[in-house]
Amino acid sequence: MRIHRLLAAAAALSLAGPAMAQDHGVGHETAPAAHGPGWSYSGPNGPEYWARLDAAFATCAAGQQESPIDLSDAISADLGPLDLQWRRLPARVFDTGHAIQVEISPGSNLTMGKKGYQLLQFHVHQPSEHLLNGHRYPLEIHFVHTAPDGTLGVVGVFAEPGANNPALQTVLAAAATAGEADDRPTLDLTALLPEQRDYFRYEGSLTTPPCSETVDWAVLATPITVSEAQIEAFSRLHPGNTRPLQPLNRRFLLRSGR
Repeated sequence: MRIHRLLAAAAALSLAGPAMAQDHGVGHETAPAAHGPGWSYSGPNGPEYWARLDAAFATCAAGQQESPIDLSDAISADLGPLDLQWRRLPARVFDTGHAIQVEISPGSNLTMGKKGYQLLQFHVHQPSEHLLNGHRYPLEIHFVHTAPDGTLGVVGVFAEPGANNPALQTVLAAAATAGEADDRPTLDLTALLPEQRDYFRYEGSLTTPPCSETVDWAVLATPITVSEAQIEAFSRLHPGNTRPLQPLNRRFLLRSGR
């Protein structure tokens, strides 16, 4: 069901456009964008200059539905549950140059509303890109899915300090040996999800160049826990791989389960 129908035609969440299968690489959102000129998270190729690096990146400055945002002042809506059918499958862990990314073998799927998506990959941002009522978490994981029409469905999961997460530890171990061996660990992806699945829903974009506004975002309201050592490990690998907040503009931010 389209989001605008849930709000009696108040707003449409139409995320059309081709998916980028790399950094969201799919932008990270299949991954950080792997084509075009070099970009970074700071300095002369940082976020404030992305639109100047290539004409294809113009949306990074001109877009009106950009991500990430602060998840605050959301409208309660009957969005229905996120149907995450994720299987234990072999994965390939590698460094895109902008994030640690995990490509997932085909077979895991997401249904959001009445639309189906297939999981392609997930990657980690340190600290979180989205804020929750002004709070920034130490980590945010983006699970990137693609639909048959090429649009993307990205599920964001926050992580806060607490117990060690075994699945994330497997990712870190594989990242340490990436390029040295064809190690494809089998991951239990549900270990990277909280038990409570209420979520925020909005129409947005890739958070890396070319910043295409083609993403159906669902960000879970409840974080998972990871250890301080795991947070530090991602900080050493890619500190500050976070795009600055973008304005909500005329969009509607919805929240399920309330």
